[in-house]
Amino acid sequence: MRVSNWSRILVAGGHGRLEDRANNFTAIRTAFALVVLLGHAIMIPMGLPITGVFPEIVDGMVQYALDGFFILSGYMIAASLLRSADMTHYTLARVFRIFPGLIAAALVLWLVVGPMFTTLSLAEYFTHPQSLAFPFLIILQGDPQASLPGVFAGHPLSDMNGPLWTIRFELLAYLAAGALASVGLFRNRCGIFAVFLAAAALSIFESIALYQGPGADTVYYAGRFGGAFMAGAALYALRDKIPLKPVIGLVLIGLAIALSSTPLAMISGQIAMAFATLWAGYLMIPGKAGKAIREVEDISYGIYILHWPIGQMAFALLPGLGATGLFAIMLPGALVSGWLMRVLVEKPAMALKPRRRKNQSVIPAAVPA
Repeated sequence: MRVSNWSRILVAGGHGRLEDRANNFTAIRTAFALVVLLGHAIMIPMGLPITGVFPEIVDGMVQYALDGFFILSGYMIAASLLRSADMTHYTLARVFRIFPGLIAAALVLWLVVGPMFTTLSLAEYFTHPQSLAFPFLIILQGDPQASLPGVFAGHPLSDMNGPLWTIRFELLAYLAAGALASVGLFRNRCGIFAVFLAAAALSIFESIALYQGPGADTVYYAGRFGGAFMAGAALYALRDKIPLKPVIGLVLIGLAIALSSTPLAMISGQIAMAFATLWAGYLMIPGKAGKAIREVEDISYGIYILHWPIGQMAFALLPGLGATGLFAIMLPGALVSGWLMRVLVEKPAMALKPRRRKNQSVIPAAVPA
């Protein structure tokens, strides 16, 4: 392809139509999941806190990837709620997207991984209160980082599935968006922008005066992920006002860097990342490579919720394994298990979801963080 053609592609700035599915968002979500996998390949043998130049850089990339999941969710949820009044379909789409995979992962951890790696007898394991509570804590998000008795107890981190803590905030974002839509605030551009300003204000408040009372972590992450979610939602609501031009993205990135030591650091960084992510999502990569990227199977959720237990099992079997060796095992294991999750659990579950009413527009379901 000629340079001039590439130049036109790179400076094109239109929001595409989600209905056409001619975008790179699935590939971007998968890339985010793989960045999280890399970070956890370092974290599992090291534990917390993360120390060292390279591990800290990777951990920073992980944090951006987590925000990226919420940015894309906000963008697609805004698309869904602005174009459809069918709240039954909205609710069921979220339920069928999140819980089948979560239930399958919880049961595999409880009934297969736990018995294989516990130091207790099977009778002790299955009658232990910690074991009996485990599936409920995971599925209902009471303690998404719960451990099982005698399983991975000697590891730096004994969690059965460390990444699941973000699912709680994804569910809260879905619930809040649905509730706001029911009173009209998530049904129009002005309402979504007003909610974005409120989320930005919470983010700034947390940066100025960090709340330290009951539920402090929940408030902080609600401010953080809420800002990312609403940055994506606001960009969808203003899609005909803000073109995805690279020059605008560069200005936003420069502004985020300039504000990096101020209370506006978090929200300005999320706005810049939202813009860059959406620009990349609608970049029309030519040829077979572009077609493959646009049509890649969506295994991001499976990678995200299954890579941690794969890493924990590998580390249990090879205790001296470092981050590089662990990553080499986790990557193919997560890709295969993510594909199996997609084929055996996610697709059959989504097929059970009631169809949207004929007079409602169809928008792809958002993928969780």
